[in-house]
Parts: sequence; C-alpha cells; structure tokens
Amino acid sequence: MELDGKVAVITGGASGIGRATALAMARRGTDIVLADINSQRLDETEREIAALGRNVVTVHCDVSRDQDVARLAETALAAMERVDILFNNAGVICRGALEDLSMADWQWQFDINVFGIIRGLNTFLPHMLARGSGYIINTGSVAGLFALTGEGAPYIASKFAVVGLSESLALYARPRGIGVSVLCPGSVDTNLIETRRSIGMTPEREISETAQASTVQGNLLMTPAQVGEIVVEAVEHNRFFILAEPTHHETLVRRTADWNGFLEDRLAALD
Repeated sequence: MELDGKVAVITGGASGIGRATALAMARRGTDIVLADINSQRLDETEREIAALGRNVVTVHCDVSRDQDVARLAETALAAMERVDILFNNAGVICRGALEDLSMADWQWQFDINVFGIIRGLNTFLPHMLARGSGYIINTGSVAGLFALTGEGAPYIASKFAVVGLSESLALYARPRGIGVSVLCPGSVDTNLIETRRSIGMTPEREISETAQASTVQGNLLMTPAQVGEIVVEAVEHNRFFILAEPTHHETLVRRTADWNGFLEDRLAALD
C-alpha cells in the first residue's frame, strides 16, 4: 500500500512501537489518529507528528471498553472522513506461576490483547469493506509463534490467538481488497511495564516483553524506531508475517522441522 495521503488509526500509539510506527507513517505522508490510555504521552506524540506537517488527532481510549473503541471510530471518521489503515497495537503483559494466576489475570490479558483487536475489527472492518480497500495490522509477538517461558501463559496464549485470528482475517479480507499483517516482535524496548502500572495492576506480576523474548533470542534488543520502519515496509509490500528479527525465521524453521524435539531442547536448556 502507498502510504502518502492515507489515514491511519493506531491503538497503543502514544509510545513504543505504536508511536514509532505513527512517526514512520507520518514521514511518508500519512495522517494519524492516535489512541492510548496515557494522555500525557498522547500529547507528546501528537506534537511530534504535527511537527512533521501531518494532520493528527488523539483519543483517550481503553480498548477493553466497547464504548471507547466506538468513540475512537466516531472521532476518526468525523475528523478524517475515512480510515485506510488500522493498527491494532495496544497490548499488556503479565506472568506468574500457573497455579497463582487468577481468572482476573487471564481475563484482563485476553480482554486487551485479543478482544481489543476484535473490537477494532468489529468497528473498522465494515467501513473498509464498504470502501473495498484498507489495511489492518495486528500486533502479535514472537511469543505467539513459540512459547518463550513457562511463566507467561496468559500472554503467550493471547498472542497465539492474535496470530491465528490474523491469519484467518487475511484469508477473508484480502480477497475483498484489504491487506492484513501480523507483527511478531521479540526483544523490543517498550513500556509494557508502565502500561501495567497505569491500570493499577500489582508490581509483583510485572514483566517486560524484553525479558520474555531474551529467553529465546539472547539479549538482542531492537528499538521501537527500528520496528516501526519494518512495519511500514511490510505494509508497503503487503507482507503478512512481520518478523522483526532474522533469528525468528530460523527458530520457526527448527520448530516446524521437529516440534517434539524443539520442546525437548527448550526443556533441557532449563536444567
């Protein structure tokens, strides 16, 4: 997709990968609608995008709330008249021993990471289908391709769901003129811990995606800006899987070549 002159809605857009992708798109001529729960960071990112000469609108939005996502769409369409790109990027993370996780932990994780995306699709996909064009990016994770740890089950399960949802969406939407990508980053310096604190969760369950990904990828750490450029390139070339690091592909090849052996090797590494 050519990005110049397009309109993008980005959830989780005030920081991290969302912010970096918004800036990368703005530099290519895209107008931006930013949604996030952090009003201060929204204001900061809004100023950065405006300085690039693009139209920008911000919306305080909790993707776990139906009414917030509906208001996001109303605001975006009122301000921009159309939406060409939807980046379902908002996400949270928790981990803990399985026996210690409550149903509230599981529900919170899925309500944002999975149902947040579904709310976005239910709200914006009809608009794109009516126009016969558009592009949707969902943020999964390398943790949605293979488990990174034994203590991150809610996050890992939610990201596996995102990858499957995105693949099914691609099979449905692409024949109808809508591109689809799923972003599967690994070690990225983001603020998921801050996101956990900002909605009142307890510090003892906090973990960054960086720490999770390092169990498989070593200590390689990408910047959000690097990932944002990778996302933009994938959209421009209509590429479904966005694997931010070459090692992800190599690990997937090993996994699919010998599923049982891959798991046994992972278990042996824990000894």
